[in-house]
Amino acid sequence: MGRSPMMRCIYVDDEEGLLEVAKEFLELEGDISVDTVSSVETALKLLSGSTYDAIISDYQMPEMDGISFLKRIRSEGKDIPFILFTGRGREEVVIEALRCGADHYIKKGGDPMSQYAELANLVRQTVRRKEAEEAIRYNAIRFRALIENTRDLVTIIDWSGYIIYSSPSTKNALGYNVDEIRGRSIFNYLHPDDRYIEDILMYVAQKDKCGLPAEFRLLAKDGGYRWFRGSASGYLDEKDKRQVILYAWYIDDRKSVEDELVARDRAYQGIMEHLDEMVFMLDEMGRFLMANDALCDFLGRSRDSLMGVPVTDVASPVSQDLMFSVVMGKLNGHHARSKHIYQVVDGRGADVEVEVASSVMVANGLKCILGVAVPRGRSPPSGSRAM
Repeated sequence: MGRSPMMRCIYVDDEEGLLEVAKEFLELEGDISVDTVSSVETALKLLSGSTYDAIISDYQMPEMDGISFLKRIRSEGKDIPFILFTGRGREEVVIEALRCGADHYIKKGGDPMSQYAELANLVRQTVRRKEAEEAIRYNAIRFRALIENTRDLVTIIDWSGYIIYSSPSTKNALGYNVDEIRGRSIFNYLHPDDRYIEDILMYVAQKDKCGLPAEFRLLAKDGGYRWFRGSASGYLDEKDKRQVILYAWYIDDRKSVEDELVARDRAYQGIMEHLDEMVFMLDEMGRFLMANDALCDFLGRSRDSLMGVPVTDVASPVSQDLMFSVVMGKLNGHHARSKHIYQVVDGRGADVEVEVASSVMVANGLKCILGVAVPRGRSPPSGSRAM
């Protein structure tokens, strides 16, 4: 959509002397190229076979005046910028030209240098404005095609929360036709526990800021609620009215999986907490990720004080090297499952022999070690095995 560095114009005037002068002045700065013709008929032939960025035309010409030329151009569907040269005292011509679609006009006469400098500036302004308008139209078409075909929700609301536009995907996501919700408040569809979203959207609308992302629920036509994650951005429309565009995507499937994983993790943690054995998990650097109550009680330390601490910190000096080599060896692919005996400092400060059975596992894509520790002289319950 970008324009070429050189703006190409065609200038039509039956006074050939003026054509040469105008061409020389307009091409002075090197960004405008001018083809000159002395008749509308010749201009029409050139326009049918070549592309121009602007037309400059005299008004008073023998075979066809400038306004008739303009009407011919517009009747063919061409919206190329058109600048009309008129004589002084021809206000009625100016009015008619603008009514027929001229972009600008210049009255002939006066200092040629000033007149053609003004003409060159008008050419630049008009061409750039036309290109900007085309870019806006092009982007608007692309944007509409995007939101009309997206599976996600695209909703535009006014500053008070009323829905101005909702994408067709609303039907699949919530069951509503777009006409059913247009003109209604988006807050009517928010879950009561998610009303904080209202404050965020209103802040975004008033400050022209970006807000969210956040997760929230919207009321579907069947009476149930659907989970979405969304972000919002405030802006001023072409009439300087504040609006918010809300972009949201459906996460019910992911939400249910996450909830299941959270529930499973909580159940797993609950089981770990009630085991008599000391259970722990180490990260890829051999630091505590998890420790159950039995281990914390044995070591005389709180769970928070253990998190992120190297496991070798709880070992007696005589066992630290062995513990370090075993842990690093496991994480590097050696001895995936094994049992070892270490001396560990308990909560009283005494060295106690502990038998540790451990296994390498992968959690969230990262290697870690899951271990069970039992003080020596105490047997694991029947049926237990090294992990």
